[in-house]
Amino acid sequence: MWKLTVVPLALLLAASAVHADPPANEQPQTARQAAGFAESVQPFLKQHCHSCHGPETAKAGFRIDQLGTDFTLPTVAEHWKEVLDRIHSGEMPPEDQPRPEPRQVALAANWVNQQLREVELAAKQAGGRIPMRRLNRDEYANTIRDLLHLDENIVLPLIEEMPADGLAEGFDRLGAGLFFDQTQIERSLAVASKLAAVAIVTEPPPVNRLENRFQIERARPASEQVAVFPDFEHTIPRGAKTSIVHPTHIEHLQGGPTYRVEYKGWGVICHYAVSRAVTQDGYYRFRIHGKVDNRGRQGPNFYKLQYAMNSPIQVEEQVAVNPSGVTEVVLFLRGPVNGEVKGPQVFNLLWNHTEDAVIREPNYKDLVSQWTRLRSLLERAATKRAPQAEVDALKAERAVVEKKLNAWTGPANIFNPEMDIDKLPRLLLESIEIEGPIQKEWPPASHQSLFFDGDERQDAEYVREIFTRFLPRANRRPVTTAEIDAITAVVVQAQSLNQLSFHQAMRFGLQRVLCAPGFLFLEEPAGEHQQPRPLGDYELASRLSYFLWSTMPDEELLGLAKAGKLQQQGVVAEQVKRMLADPKAGQFVRNFAGQWLSVRDYGSIMPAAEYRDYDSSLERASQQEPLAFFAEVLQHNLPVTSFLDSDFLVINERLARHYGIDGVEGDEFRRVSIQPEDHRGGVLGMAGLMTYLADGTRTLPMRRGSWVLRELLNDPPNSPPPNAGEIQPNTAGKDLTVRQRLELHRSDQICASCHFKLDPYGLALENYDAIGAWRERFNGEGFRGRNGPVLDVSGSFPSGRSFETLEEYKAGLLQDKDKFARALAVKMLTYALGRPVGYADHALVDKLVGDLQQHDYRIQSLIYGIVASEPFRSK
Repeated sequence: MWKLTVVPLALLLAASAVHADPPANEQPQTARQAAGFAESVQPFLKQHCHSCHGPETAKAGFRIDQLGTDFTLPTVAEHWKEVLDRIHSGEMPPEDQPRPEPRQVALAANWVNQQLREVELAAKQAGGRIPMRRLNRDEYANTIRDLLHLDENIVLPLIEEMPADGLAEGFDRLGAGLFFDQTQIERSLAVASKLAAVAIVTEPPPVNRLENRFQIERARPASEQVAVFPDFEHTIPRGAKTSIVHPTHIEHLQGGPTYRVEYKGWGVICHYAVSRAVTQDGYYRFRIHGKVDNRGRQGPNFYKLQYAMNSPIQVEEQVAVNPSGVTEVVLFLRGPVNGEVKGPQVFNLLWNHTEDAVIREPNYKDLVSQWTRLRSLLERAATKRAPQAEVDALKAERAVVEKKLNAWTGPANIFNPEMDIDKLPRLLLESIEIEGPIQKEWPPASHQSLFFDGDERQDAEYVREIFTRFLPRANRRPVTTAEIDAITAVVVQAQSLNQLSFHQAMRFGLQRVLCAPGFLFLEEPAGEHQQPRPLGDYELASRLSYFLWSTMPDEELLGLAKAGKLQQQGVVAEQVKRMLADPKAGQFVRNFAGQWLSVRDYGSIMPAAEYRDYDSSLERASQQEPLAFFAEVLQHNLPVTSFLDSDFLVINERLARHYGIDGVEGDEFRRVSIQPEDHRGGVLGMAGLMTYLADGTRTLPMRRGSWVLRELLNDPPNSPPPNAGEIQPNTAGKDLTVRQRLELHRSDQICASCHFKLDPYGLALENYDAIGAWRERFNGEGFRGRNGPVLDVSGSFPSGRSFETLEEYKAGLLQDKDKFARALAVKMLTYALGRPVGYADHALVDKLVGDLQQHDYRIQSLIYGIVASEPFRSK
């Protein structure tokens, strides 16, 4: 049997990519370096630094004795530079300590500066690059989508089978985190095989049609009698009904109650399993046969279709009811994967009419409420082992209510006397059909683009012509005749040796391309003697495209590269402007902002039941908000300081309701002006972030403060010492706020050194509870309403500037906006270059911050500065 022979080559190249250079922390320390440290620096540190930053004290959580002397590690060089700056400024040692002799300072400073210069020179000679890295999963999926003209909904489920990407410096596009081992190779082969089968078709499209007239066949007139209460034998007349079954349709007076905040304004019409219809991933057409009898009422009518809600494969779509009586909707639905269903295959149909046309009979409702209350009180009494007299009194009261319930003759429901029932609209629903999976076109665009001259030609020369057109796009560079000959031979051999049809053999050829290093890796071969060199036009086109679009270069970029014009003055800037205006720039928002702002982790914390306002709709909106906000800043080239504070939000109705902001309707995200009393603005206070930086029950100021320091100021706190302990939740009989518990924790001197710097940044955000709702008093952990202590969010920055309120805290962050600008520049530069940013890049970072200052801190100036920089344009 003929087989592909791509694995050994991939393994060889992967190994050369991953292990081209030894890890920095494995490089040996030179004898000269060790001697210089022992003679000039170590005595100075012991005499002037260890008393505050040694093993016994470690003020501010910083131990200089553990700093290390391997300057090839970016954090080591940065920390030594900071130590040097503080010594030069006279800030260290403190004023109450003996001053070091100038000669001592000079010797220590000379040693540090020498190490910094050597590591900078070494970094420049190495080019600061990893020679080759593979595409991460997002880049792979986007590239497949654009290369083969495939629907991303078809591609993404297949890409999920690839191993997860590793993280380095907070991002998944650094070579250090993108391993390529045996598992990665095996999965790449399997996924490439499936992609080839989707892209090249050999049979007519499959269709699974289900005409399910469940509304007529399954619906039966509701029972006229209902139990007076669950577990009661006594029955009473149901009374008024919300729907009536007719021979040809069901007449709905209103949708059923949903009891969920996110469905406000919507009523459930029906829900049923669709596992017989949705048998695989694909597009499915829903035909809803039904009309609305408005009965003179004005206003639009909408359906809301839901599939597999509260699961990873959920789908939700709103559509206007078609007056013709047939409303069609096409949705992409996930079916079983390898026989396993990843979510409940339940379809819900909702209607935007929830008028309380049918209500409980008031007296009956009151009796049921009394009985429910007494049951709850009895359960609570049993839990706390209440005195028998108290239990007996509750039972006697319950017996009285039970007697009244058993004497009730009905009805259970009545028509709302405050409404004119005859004038309420009716939904006359006949049936729902599901058809699929369906194809939007046949053959699909992937097939048509590959077989550009039709399916009739099936000769070897046609294979060569196909790959002559396709392979340069797949490899994102010109290819050689030998490369085309090799892939042509794969197809020809598959036909002759394996007796495969032309299209089946072409699938093998396509699989071979999608597994080859030229496709899987961003190839930037090093020049002779490993010296730095400018990127070629095609390499620059790929670097630009994967930076801003997370996908392959488009025809315009490749055309400029082919013409040798991409390096010309002003051309790259024009392309950046075009690329940022393209919808594909949404991938930059999703992948850079999504990782910088931790959006990918939102939803990993499930709030406790006491936070009743939290629901799946709020969770989804919270995940979208930071991305929509970043996109607004990017598209309108707003100042980066907007991330610290802003006079606007980008929200939808669900978030507006959570934030207490009126006048926002609908699921669409839009820019909304806010006032100071709304207590919002910037990323701090976004519900998703505040929920993620809590534990579901209580806020976590240390976690919030750590996030602010790490992501917004690029100043991560030191790891706590092994014996630091944890901040424990309240125990029985102790009702302490988080601030009070932190104060107890800081009574330990070891803990206090770290918390002095960390706590103010997190405690300042205590006005946001565990789901990001605004509060003036402490809530959660047993505190409710006005019994919670008034919050104290005051604190001080390391500079000594104090604040009393959240607004003053944000003002303090804005006063030090250059520190934030520097932090953002480092984050984005790391993302763009695909490598850590360290001391060797300090001049570039200084320039990027300077560019921001000159352009009123507008975000696009940072992007233009990165793209124009020498590290971005060189290898």
